[in-house]
Amino acid sequence: MERFEHGGQVYDAAGNVGDWLDFSANINPLAPSEKIFQTLSENLRGIVHYPDTRAAELTAAVTNRYGVPADNLVLLNGAAEFFYLYLFITRPARVVIPAPAFSEYERAARAAACPVKHFITDAADGFDIDVDTLKKILSPADCVMLARPNNPTGNLPPPEKILQLAENSRVVVDESFIDFTDAPSLKNFVSEKISVVHSLTKVFAIPGLRLGFAVVEKNLARRLNAAKDVWNVNFLAQKAGAVALADEDFLRRTRAWLIEEQKFFTQRLMNLRVKFFPPSANFVLMKFPTPAVAEKILSGLRRERILIRHCANFVGLDGSYLRAAIRSRAENLRLLDVLEKILEV
Repeated sequence: MERFEHGGQVYDAAGNVGDWLDFSANINPLAPSEKIFQTLSENLRGIVHYPDTRAAELTAAVTNRYGVPADNLVLLNGAAEFFYLYLFITRPARVVIPAPAFSEYERAARAAACPVKHFITDAADGFDIDVDTLKKILSPADCVMLARPNNPTGNLPPPEKILQLAENSRVVVDESFIDFTDAPSLKNFVSEKISVVHSLTKVFAIPGLRLGFAVVEKNLARRLNAAKDVWNVNFLAQKAGAVALADEDFLRRTRAWLIEEQKFFTQRLMNLRVKFFPPSANFVLMKFPTPAVAEKILSGLRRERILIRHCANFVGLDGSYLRAAIRSRAENLRLLDVLEKILEV
C-alpha cells in the first residue's frame, strides 16, 4: 500500500464507480437523507453563481446545532482541509501524533515542513494514550494532533486527558466521528491551546461534497478565515449541510441504530473468534494472527466484491490489522457470512 492511501477506493481505471460493497470507508448507511437529495435537486441550477463567501445559512445551522459562536467558526471543504490550513498558519516547532492515527495529520505536517514525532500507543492497552509519558516529551511550541474517537482504533480519550496535554502544548482535536457517540465534545473547551475540527461528511454521508468546520479561538479563527480560499465550501455543500443540520431527529436515530449494530457485529466477531477492539463509532479494528491471514481475508472478500480497510500503512500497526465499517444489517450479514466462509469456522 502507498504510505498515505485511504479507504473508499471504489473507482476503476476509467474513474467509474465499481459494484463494490464498501466497508473500507466509514460512512453512515442511514444517510444521505431524502431531504439532502431533494435540496441538491432543487438547488442544482444555483451552481451558476459563486457560493456565499459568508456561508450565512450554513453558519447559522452549525451554531444552532452545536451551540458554538459564529466568531469561533472556520467552515471547511471537509475536515482534512483544517489540518493543512492550521499548520501552514501556526507553524508549530513539531507535530506530535499519537499513533496509529489518520494519516492526513502527518501528510499535512510534512506539507507545512513541520517535523513529525509519532507517539506509539500499545494494542495491549487498547491504544490508550499515556498522558504522563506523552507530556514529558512536549513543549509549548509543539502541536499534538489526535482524534476522539480515534481512527482506526476506536479509542475515545476523555476530555480530561486532552486538557492535561494542553498544559504542555497546543492540541488539535479531530472529532470527525463524535456524532456517532454520546460522548461530550471538546467544542466548549476551545482556547488558545485547544482547537476542535468536526467533519460532516461521515455522519451525513456526503464525502463527495466535502464539508466540515472547526471551532477555534476567535483571533485564530480570523487568521484562518483570512488565509483560506473564500469559496472553499461550494454552493451545493452549503445547502446540503444546512438541511442536514436542521434535521433534529437524525443524529438520535443514527446513534440508536449504531448501538444495535455494534452489538450484532461484535457478537458475530466473537463467535468467529476474531480479535477486535471495542468500537466507539461506526467502525471496528480487527487483529488477525498474521499478515498472511489478513491478506487471505482481503483477497477472499475482494473476490466477493467486498472492500475493507487494510491497515498496514498506519504507523503503529502491521499487516495483521483490518478495519471494517459498520453498515446496515443486511450488509453486515453479507460481510460476516463471507468472513466466516474464508476463516472456515
